[in-house]
Amino acid sequence: MTVKHGTGTRDEVAGLIHAGRILVLAGAEAGLASLPRGRWIGGTAASFITAAGGQEADGRIFYSDLTGIARNVRLHHFNLSEMRRIGRLHPANGFTMVIIPGFSELLAGVSAKIMDYEGIYHAPLFGWVSAVDLAQLGHMQPKSFSGAPAGSAEHAAVMTVSLPDELFAQLQIANLFSPGIGPEIRFSKPGFLAEGDCLIGGKPDNLARYIEAEKIDRRLPLVTDHDGALINISIIASDAQTGRATFLAPVNPALTYRFAGDILDYPREFSRALDELHLGSAALSCICAQNYEHAGLRQSTGLPFQGPVTFGQIAYGVLNQTLACLTISNHEEEDAGPETG
Repeated sequence: MTVKHGTGTRDEVAGLIHAGRILVLAGAEAGLASLPRGRWIGGTAASFITAAGGQEADGRIFYSDLTGIARNVRLHHFNLSEMRRIGRLHPANGFTMVIIPGFSELLAGVSAKIMDYEGIYHAPLFGWVSAVDLAQLGHMQPKSFSGAPAGSAEHAAVMTVSLPDELFAQLQIANLFSPGIGPEIRFSKPGFLAEGDCLIGGKPDNLARYIEAEKIDRRLPLVTDHDGALINISIIASDAQTGRATFLAPVNPALTYRFAGDILDYPREFSRALDELHLGSAALSCICAQNYEHAGLRQSTGLPFQGPVTFGQIAYGVLNQTLACLTISNHEEEDAGPETG
């Protein structure tokens, strides 16, 4: 039993929905908003990784068909208060999939608290932060959809998936980054934007002007250690003249950050991190827009994953600048182990 991935026109995907398929979808808002009701969740995305490599949405919708592995699914469209009980909805054997709109108040609230939600680690929690073309930020809002054509910029699409007893789900994450040796950075308030002073090395400073003065590699995220988990915060814009820096995920004043250590050959380091996962073929995947751009994935073919290009990845916590994958394995295959001669 496998998860099938592909792209289709609006009418082709609508046909899959009418046929009762269980789908996770990504594409432009107009396409998702024209689909019929059914057993699907989706989020906006401007690009995908397909079997043929990177592809712009351009009127097509990316789909992952879970029908072959799912015993039962339930759909929800949660606000921030409702998201606090997501850990209590995990199936006994299976996983929970969530799509949160990028640059939303919901994402800010979830990012700060999700790793403390009751029961969050009782089953794999996988998902992504919906996106739009970066050039369209301010004109278009990332959205999520849950089984209906009514999208939302402030609700999370949630799908709980029960698996047959012989199958189990696992999360895998590829992260190139670890904290560098530079000074500690702390912020006075949460959010996706830093335009006032922060503390750099214990002294008031401006992040955008610090980046310019120190010639910080614009590909490097901020990295923090949150209860033993390394969390990246991608910087997508920095203007020393205005003193403004914009992040893909909100910074947290309770945490201390450092710029990641240098990456000399980004595509090679991404390939190395990918090889360490031993994915085989991932059931569900998402890749950060920053990795898509800097690792040269537009031209890459034959990758062991397919999925949307996103503004964040969800693997229990909300991540930036990673690859997040969910694999589905068979207990019997795991128990059998490798054959010997």
